[in-house]
Amino acid sequence: MMKTSSSIYFIPLLIAVILAGCATGPTLTQEQILGQYQQIAKLDKGLRDAATQGVDNLAPDGYRAARQQLDEAIGEARADRSGTANSAATGGLQKLAKANENAELSRELLRDVLEARDRAYHAGSASIFPDSTEDLDTDLRKLASLVERGRLEDAKQRRQRLIAGYEQLELAALQEGTVEAAQAAIEDARKKGADKIAPKTFKLAEEEMQLARSVLEADRSKTDKANAHAMRAKWLAERSTAIRELVKDFERRDYSREDLVLWYQKQLSDISEPLGEELPFNEANRNVVLGMQQSIKELMRQRDDTAAQRSQYEQELSLSAEQRAAIDKVQSLFTPAEANVYQQRRNVLISAHGFRFRPGSSEIGTDNFALMNRIIQAVKTFPESHIEISGHTDSTGSAAVNRNLSRARAENVARFLVEVGDIPASRIIATGYGEERPVASNETPQGRAANRRVEVLINNR
Repeated sequence: MMKTSSSIYFIPLLIAVILAGCATGPTLTQEQILGQYQQIAKLDKGLRDAATQGVDNLAPDGYRAARQQLDEAIGEARADRSGTANSAATGGLQKLAKANENAELSRELLRDVLEARDRAYHAGSASIFPDSTEDLDTDLRKLASLVERGRLEDAKQRRQRLIAGYEQLELAALQEGTVEAAQAAIEDARKKGADKIAPKTFKLAEEEMQLARSVLEADRSKTDKANAHAMRAKWLAERSTAIRELVKDFERRDYSREDLVLWYQKQLSDISEPLGEELPFNEANRNVVLGMQQSIKELMRQRDDTAAQRSQYEQELSLSAEQRAAIDKVQSLFTPAEANVYQQRRNVLISAHGFRFRPGSSEIGTDNFALMNRIIQAVKTFPESHIEISGHTDSTGSAAVNRNLSRARAENVARFLVEVGDIPASRIIATGYGEERPVASNETPQGRAANRRVEVLINNR
């Protein structure tokens, strides 16, 4: 009878367990939740953005409340309660909006505090004094919490103490940083006996160290000046150590005074070896030094000249997309029978061999108007350019006649650009070269035809 009763109780229990197991689905990850719930994803992103803006410090209560709403919404989503999950996320967004509003008020009210905090962080306080920095940040959040609760007068009264705290932290961080590194170098030099063997250099290091500290104590804002003194102090301390090592080496080798001079001259010879010059050690030391100095100055001058020429060349070769497009446009204007178009760095040369001048004439006939209109269009593509027009002939006839004829043709082309193209005459010069600059042989009809041309150089320099 007892056995039957136990079975009666056991079967419903087993069924409940089975049903519970069947009802429990796989738990969603946070990433899956953010992908399925738009409001939760919006709240999550809003909180991350707010943190980058410092809202967690400037409106800590509101930020914390919004974060709690996010955690609640994620928990409800994992339990597959979408209604309460979305409701929690919506409430979180409302709290976050209020937190952002309060954070803006804190930025305005606590501007001086935040500026002092930024300076302390810039000096490295967070890494050098992490505990002290966090303590002050905790006080900042307490101050911002007063702003959130509307206790603005209380917040104003407590600002100065926090400003002073961050300023002291900034000074300590500055001293611990560059200044302390310099002090460490000085102490290291002292331990190695550099203050005894290189006292002059060591003393200079100590003086620079004192200047760095004095600058910071007088005006914390002059960090660049203080750092410059500290770095100089470090360099001098390390130099005194190097001098000490060198002196010790001389002592170990038992150098005579002549040995010291020969060692010094060997160093100079090694330095000047790339110059390919033998140093005049038979002369006074001053002459040796001046000679080396002059050789190095000459090399530097040559280097600078080369760098300047390279820079100019690269600048001349470099084209913007707009300039490249303008040159491509000009090249597309002319057929091979009319002109050859060449790019010359930033400039464009139109070698127009398609002109039809009557023999011995410089007059531009109507059959040349189409070509002239394309030249006008090309010139107007570069409105800031200067135009150089040159006339050229073949070698038929006398040189004097050809020169005059080529000049007249160039001048007529220039006049056409001014009168028809409305291009300012101040931008144009015209020259005739006659037969002086052939581009092909004058022994063939084709070559002579190529030499009879008008060139238009669009100068963009």
